[in-house]
Amino acid sequence: MRKSFLVGEREMKQKQSWFLRIPVLCAAVVGAILGASLFHALRSFWVFYDPNTFFLGGSIGIFVLSLAAIALLITLLALRVYVPRWKGKEAQLPKAMRVCAVVGFVLAALILVAVVVILCFSGEEAFSVFSLYLKKDLPPVLIFTGAAALFLLMPLLSGKKKAVFAGVMVLCIVFSCVQTVFPLQPYRFVSAPVVMDTGEEYAVVFATSQQGTGYIHYTFEGKEYTVYAQEHGRRIGDRMIHSVRVPHAHLKNNEYQIGSTRVIEQFGYGSRLGKDIQSETYTLRVKEDKTQKLLVVSDWHTRVKQAKQAITYLEDYDAVVMLGDSAGSMDFEEQAVRYIVQFGGDITHGAMPVYYVRGNHETRGAFAAHMPEYLGYDSCYYRAQRGEYSFLILDSGEDKEDAHIEYGGMDEYAHQRSQMLDWLNEQQTKQGEKFIVFSHDWKVSEPEPEVSRAAWDKLQSLGARFMVSGHYHVCEFLEKTNETAAPYLTAYPDIATYIDGGVKKNVVTVSKLTLTEQGVRFEAADNLGQKVMDTTLPWGK
Repeated sequence: MRKSFLVGEREMKQKQSWFLRIPVLCAAVVGAILGASLFHALRSFWVFYDPNTFFLGGSIGIFVLSLAAIALLITLLALRVYVPRWKGKEAQLPKAMRVCAVVGFVLAALILVAVVVILCFSGEEAFSVFSLYLKKDLPPVLIFTGAAALFLLMPLLSGKKKAVFAGVMVLCIVFSCVQTVFPLQPYRFVSAPVVMDTGEEYAVVFATSQQGTGYIHYTFEGKEYTVYAQEHGRRIGDRMIHSVRVPHAHLKNNEYQIGSTRVIEQFGYGSRLGKDIQSETYTLRVKEDKTQKLLVVSDWHTRVKQAKQAITYLEDYDAVVMLGDSAGSMDFEEQAVRYIVQFGGDITHGAMPVYYVRGNHETRGAFAAHMPEYLGYDSCYYRAQRGEYSFLILDSGEDKEDAHIEYGGMDEYAHQRSQMLDWLNEQQTKQGEKFIVFSHDWKVSEPEPEVSRAAWDKLQSLGARFMVSGHYHVCEFLEKTNETAAPYLTAYPDIATYIDGGVKKNVVTVSKLTLTEQGVRFEAADNLGQKVMDTTLPWGK
């Protein structure tokens, strides 16, 4: 009986000490670093977890625990490696070390499992933002992991293994240094350009794979022009998105080329420049016929593939209206590259004007404040003329009050909408002018009903016939059965309000508006090939 008890006790000790085996601790450290890195890359979404699931500040607390798990496991591994009496396989390890090892394992495992679960339920849009934050965090994580590996593994290796490990680490360091001084990534255009019509001029917008300058080259009335993206006399060289502004007359129905020079580094005196690239020749075709065909795309939320598939079912079009919400946020320039510039270039091939309308999700994130300028706009509300048709583009901004927790104390859209209303009240129209309003949210100012009503009062006095919007991820005309819309439809019966599809359950619906002297034909199709809308309304009620 005594013997069997001693055997059981010995097995229990061996089982407990399994957590302290050096290979197991090494794997645990890697898992803990991985879990903490992935959880930190999810920080853009912590605001959703804190108020609703845990407690305010809970996510940062969990991240601190993940760091504690890393510190605990590295300390245990260092003790096993460097303390002589705890080095060997048969070393008698204190109970406190076994307890700490179990605690470290449990923390690391729980955080890693939580991250995997969150990612599984996050969806494509959230994953795209997560991947960019992870890319941003990767250099310091790799440096820390490499330093930890050198500190903890080198003493365990000998002979050829030690030499191979040291050689690999040296090669990694040399490659990183060379990459920093002489970037090895290829330099290229990401897509065809997008020609944004700002109402006052064209902005030729295109993106490159790395930072550089941007310019366009064209001939107008026998004179050659090379125009650079510049600010106050200095060429802009710290962006991937390049916006070159030119007068309407210079580019209308004219050929042009885009070009860029890679900028590796800028100094107070001189700079290091890389490869210069030039594109094929594009031709901007601007139709001013009495029949105009506008492709309208809204709320695609990173589903570029589905949106492009839906567009194929609507055949030809002469211009594009991007009605906003290209992604869930604008944290990084890369998001605007992928979901606005590259997408716009793919569907226009640089051959037709694009009218951009900002969505509420494009007002979120660190890059949101810079995005309009990168796309060539001084303002997100403006007027544009296309033949005999007049477009009024409004900026509805965010859909909640500025103090909402999601905005992190960084919003000032109430002031923005107030300025827009002042501008709107200054607008005039000609008698009989065919007039369409584009706004991401048809309410214009959802958080401020009084601003919405004032804007709609002015739109009616201007003679607006159609309001074209997105935001709600449905494809329909507003009816009085909609309780929110009923007061507007009653007060402003002459304005027909159309909502252009967007993504719903991973199916994207896009629209085409055919403008004629008699009226507007509204067509819509989704990426499954289903015709969702085909209705024609006259200019007069």
